Parts: sequence; C-alpha cells; structure tokens
Amino acid sequence: MCFIGRNGTSASWIRRRMLRQVIHRGLKASFYWLGLFVSRHPVFFLTVPAVLTIIFGSTVLSRFKPETDLEILVAPTHSLAKIERSLANSLFPIDQSKNKLYSDLHTPGRYGRLILLAKSGGNILELAEQVLQVHKKVLDLRVNYKGFNYTFAHLCVMSYRDKRCLLDDIITIFEDIRLAILSNSTFSKVPVSYPNTTLKDGRVSFIGHQLGGVVFAPNSRDQQVKFARAVQITYYLHNYDSVTQDAIAEQWENEFCKLIHQLAEASEDLYIQSLTSFSLWRDFHKTGMLARSEVLVSLVLVLLAATVSSSMRDCLRGKPFLGLLGVLTICIAMVTAAGIFFISDGKFNSTLLGIPFFAMGTI
Repeated sequence: MCFIGRNGTSASWIRRRMLRQVIHRGLKASFYWLGLFVSRHPVFFLTVPAVLTIIFGSTVLSRFKPETDLEILVAPTHSLAKIERSLANSLFPIDQSKNKLYSDLHTPGRYGRLILLAKSGGNILELAEQVLQVHKKVLDLRVNYKGFNYTFAHLCVMSYRDKRCLLDDIITIFEDIRLAILSNSTFSKVPVSYPNTTLKDGRVSFIGHQLGGVVFAPNSRDQQVKFARAVQITYYLHNYDSVTQDAIAEQWENEFCKLIHQLAEASEDLYIQSLTSFSLWRDFHKTGMLARSEVLVSLVLVLLAATVSSSMRDCLRGKPFLGLLGVLTICIAMVTAAGIFFISDGKFNSTLLGIPFFAMGTI
C-alpha cells in the first residue's frame, strides 16, 4: 500500500523534497561560513594563491615536455595493436628478413623514406644518375653529436647475412641501369620485372613497394617494366634500445628532412619528398602551434561574453569587472593545475588545449 498525502502527493516525492531542502540548507550554511572565513583572512587568500600560481606557473616553462610517443595518444598500453606489433617485431625482424618484405603490420622504428618522382611525367628509370646522386648525398649525410660525426653507416640496420647496411634492392637495379647507360646502352637492356625481379646475383627480390606508376612492356610474359613514374627508398636506422643512439637517430632524421628540402629546391628533373618515423608526430604536434590564434580568439570571446553577461542597464547593479575577475580566476586555476601536472611528470599534447574552455563552460 502506498502512502498518499492529503493532496495526493506520494511519499517518495516528499522524501526527495526534504532531501533537497537539507542539501540546500547545508550548502548555504557551508558557503556562508566559508565566505565569513575568507573575509576575516583577506591577506592569506590574496597572497597564498598568487604565490602558488607563480611557483607552479614557472614550472610550466621549466618542465614543459611534449609527448613524443604518438601511440600513447591514440592507443592504450594494453591495446591489441601494440600486442600484434610486438609479436610481428619478434617473429619478423627487419635485419633477418630473407627477402626484405617489410610488413605493414608494424612500424620499423627509426627510418627515413625518400620518394622521387620524375618531373613532367618522365620515366624515373631514365634518371638513374640523378636518383643515385641523391642516394649518395643521403649516405654522406653527417650529424654531429657530442663532438662525433655520424653517418648512415654508423646508424643503419645491419643485414643478417653479410653484416652490411640494409638497403632496398631497387638501388642495385638503378646502379645496373647507370652502368648500362655509361656503356652506351639503354636502360631497357637491364631486365626489371614487377613486382618480383631477379637480380644479378640470382636473388629474387620484391620491389612492389619501391617502384610506383609502373607500365609494362607490351607482349612481355614476365611483366617487364617499360616505364615507372616514381621510386621509393627507405633508410632504416637502428637504436639498439639505447637512449643515446635513439637521440642520434632522431637528429639524423631531422638533418635528413633538411637535406631533402634543399635537394628538392635545387633539382630540375625530380620531385623529392621525405618521410620519417616522427613525421606523423611532428604534424600532430604542430596542431597546437597552429591553434594558437584560435585559442586567443576564443579567450577574447570568453572575456567578452563574461563582461556582457555581467553588465546591466543600471550602472549601479551591473558588475562587468566581476565577470572578468571570474574568467581570470579560472585562468589562474588552470595555470596552477598545469604546473602541478608537469611537476608530476605529465607531458603535453595538443589535445589538452581545449580543456580550459570545457572547464569554463562547466563552471
């Protein structure tokens, strides 16, 4: 049997109303005593928050560290993708791959990728000399780390068979084409089939990921390549699970990008593009830099909205400065929270830029 009040009101509604009244009175009394306590200690509440903001705000500048591992931002540590990648790395290591078939299941660590495209729709096979010149400049690239000069030969992944730098077989093919051209022959004298081709030493190599825009010779049974629009060369770096080696490899990637940019501007026959292991992270991190203007505009709009919403026609009752002070208080709290976050070894990523505005909307 349900208890019904004199006006037909249920007991549950009465209990909810009584609970709201109790909570309202408790909050009202708590805020009253809090305001009374703050008003009796104005110096403390004016100086201590300001000092804490200055201390923690200074740590934002001194301990600011961006998150360099993009996987942490997009996948949890126990994700299936990371488990599969670890399994692929253990079962199919790059330096022990017999035919150098690099799988897309895993990222091969540090690397620099070079994409060369013939201008004006030309045949990249006819530009073997220019391609090999770019390749040589990449091999001769030097980076200085603590007084020592390092080249690709010091950082490359070694082949499991002959302990040499692991390079794409397409380079061997272009060297054969160059020799054929120097001997007053044509590049067509060098047989290149696709996607599998046979090298001079008898090895069958997969070059499906190294040549692009391929056109086959007519009436060829083994798919002989007559025309290719582009070539892709990848330079794999080894870090040996060392922080120092990884830092050198990262510096090599930076210098690699600068070199390719210079070569792209100077080359008359080739379009040259580069890609490295940190290219995606660099583009992701740049979103924070590109969003600076939007963040500033949003902050100005928030200040304007706070001022307008606190203003009234009656100048005596209007409190525009109170709205500005509220936004300023929130900003100070955000700076302090950011300082605590960085002191706790937190790392910055561009997705954190929107948090202050969500906080302002919630408050």
